[in-house]
Amino acid sequence: MRSTTCILAFGLLAGFPGNGLAQPATQFNVKNFGAAGDGTRADTEAINKTILAARDAGGGTVLVPAGTYVSGTIQLQNNVTLWIDAGATIQGTRSLADYHWPEGGREWDGAIILANGVHNVALMGRGTIDGQNLTNPRGEEHIRGPHAVLINDSKDIVVRDITIKDAGNYSLILRSCERVTIDNLTAFNGYDGINMHDTRAATISNSKLYTGDDSLAGAYWENVTVTNCILNSSCNAIRVGGRNVLINNCLIYGPGEYAHRLGFRRNTESGFQILPHSAGRGGGNSTRLVKPGPVDNMVLSNITMINVRSPVYVAFGADAPYSGNNLGVGRIVVENLTAINCGRTPFYVAGPREKPAQSIILRNARMTFAGGVDEVESNGQGFSPYSMLQSYGVYCRNVENLELHDVRVDYLDKDRRPALFGENIGTLDLDRFIAQREPDGAPSLLFDGIRKLVRNGVEATSSKLMMKALDPLFGGVVSGEPFFVSATVQNPGREGLGDIELRLTNEAIKRTVWLGANETARVGFANLRSKESGEILLQLGELAKNLTVRPKPVGHPVTAPYLAFQNLEGQVQQIEGGFYIREAGDYAVLDHGDQYGAAYLPHGLGATDSAIVKLENADSRTNWVGRAGIMVRKDISKPGQSPGYLVLGASPANGFSLEWDSDGDGRIDKRTELDGYTNWPCWLKLQRQGARFTGYSSKDGKTWTKIGEAEVPGSDGPLDIGVFAHRSSARFMDFQVVR
Repeated sequence: MRSTTCILAFGLLAGFPGNGLAQPATQFNVKNFGAAGDGTRADTEAINKTILAARDAGGGTVLVPAGTYVSGTIQLQNNVTLWIDAGATIQGTRSLADYHWPEGGREWDGAIILANGVHNVALMGRGTIDGQNLTNPRGEEHIRGPHAVLINDSKDIVVRDITIKDAGNYSLILRSCERVTIDNLTAFNGYDGINMHDTRAATISNSKLYTGDDSLAGAYWENVTVTNCILNSSCNAIRVGGRNVLINNCLIYGPGEYAHRLGFRRNTESGFQILPHSAGRGGGNSTRLVKPGPVDNMVLSNITMINVRSPVYVAFGADAPYSGNNLGVGRIVVENLTAINCGRTPFYVAGPREKPAQSIILRNARMTFAGGVDEVESNGQGFSPYSMLQSYGVYCRNVENLELHDVRVDYLDKDRRPALFGENIGTLDLDRFIAQREPDGAPSLLFDGIRKLVRNGVEATSSKLMMKALDPLFGGVVSGEPFFVSATVQNPGREGLGDIELRLTNEAIKRTVWLGANETARVGFANLRSKESGEILLQLGELAKNLTVRPKPVGHPVTAPYLAFQNLEGQVQQIEGGFYIREAGDYAVLDHGDQYGAAYLPHGLGATDSAIVKLENADSRTNWVGRAGIMVRKDISKPGQSPGYLVLGASPANGFSLEWDSDGDGRIDKRTELDGYTNWPCWLKLQRQGARFTGYSSKDGKTWTKIGEAEVPGSDGPLDIGVFAHRSSARFMDFQVVR
């Protein structure tokens, strides 16, 4: 009786002006059409019959009462509300053949509940949609299964009060839709929580999304508001593009309650990530193209973030995915932001030099970062929400107008990077900016190109700086690869902007620094490159040093006693002093496809031996999916079948992990948590005691940090031992087996 009362009440609300649902208060119970709701028998046909009956009657509400309804694809129809009552669960079947997608679509578009080309539909109630974590080896990345709900090319949509859990892919995806209301949606696990492509006039409110992938995502939003939401992600809390978007009064926190399905990690990349690109067609049988346009008039307001790697990450240059479809950035405003326990990646905005961001405004913000980074560690890093870049607080590249008002940045552990690094900045308007700084570290403000700095309403004046010292270089210099130089400078006069010019033989590299009166600072030049090898002159004012630049190692086929193996596109080469490996991979993670390239010693690791190698990031890779490091197994040339299998790997940007085969079937199925940062160069050490292995990492090859240990079945007798890469690259130097 209670359920009927709820539905009748909703029926009265359905015709209420302004909610976008003008349908008759007619109820259709799925049990009257043969649904069992017993958690065993398939109810797909009965539920779809009920929906068609409601449509044919001119519209109505389809009631799914308490029970568990096993179902394949359920297709919503015009003027129909699917009400999943309290105590009711629609459970996606484990039979992939029972999922369908719009004509002209693809298997990736399959879903438990599908609305395609419809209008005036609603999905409501206090019930649950359960995707059962269904995977599909034919799906994207050879793993993604059906979405929980896919709404395509539709209008006047309401999703309210529903809980979605364990979706095989996205919990709720909308493509080419208009006039959408999402309220009080709860999502647990799965990939993206709410993903909207080419969606307009949408409101998302009062929702709680605890996701393995992005909580809120989408290629192009227009006229969208998001309010009063709690977002927890093992990827990005918000990852969107669009214009006229307001995201207000939300709590974002990490680490993720549910691990990422591909990376097996829980850290939250960024609180707010923007990728301005066009994503192509709207999906399914939609004939409309995603409307192209730049990110513009996007506002993030009244936000609290806790435990995110980077609070805001706006990337639309060559360092961003989809950069080939870059449509640019107009105006982005971030205001009233509290970001606590951020990682080592700053508030970051970057675009291509030829298409800079027009206006980035950060107002009334307090951001506290982890710190603990020396500026030299920013050298050789690619650009990602896991990278230790050239500032700890704010890093902006190619921005026409940058404003920071009432912004405070600080860190927990000593950090010698600048608080703000700007590259190719037009005008920086900075007032009431408070930044923590180490006396022996970098200046608070450092620039690689700035036209005008306005501090507290006054344009900064010029200062003439004294060059005090050229500091010692870190590591060797290889032609064509990044190296780091730092200089100690002093401002003997009044506060102001001063220029520093470092010359590499005939090439001049400039930096601009703001220093207070009589202030001294270390100014870093990261990612310098020398095209030529041999002796070059390094000069800073009257100070000079000679540098020896080694030629880049030339690779050749692997020779005895080593062997080479690869089962994907890439390179496995031997070089003087080591190896260079670069490998692709169509599987997102190592264990699913067991794909890699390796150079190895057959039967080279005895029962009590250890292996050590130095890794260099020669290609400045940054993704967190890839791995490079040490591999052991009975036979490295037999992926997917040989036991005794373990890898000690470095992610290009997310630290180190030990991964192994725990049941002897030749596939990795266990791992330590991947939750760190990768310093380049780095060292790995693997120690063996029979079937037990212990992995370590090091920043200098002397002081070691334990990563983990594992018992590996099938690892009796001597094992193949070597270096490998999967969806990554590295230069492996001084590889040795210690008896």
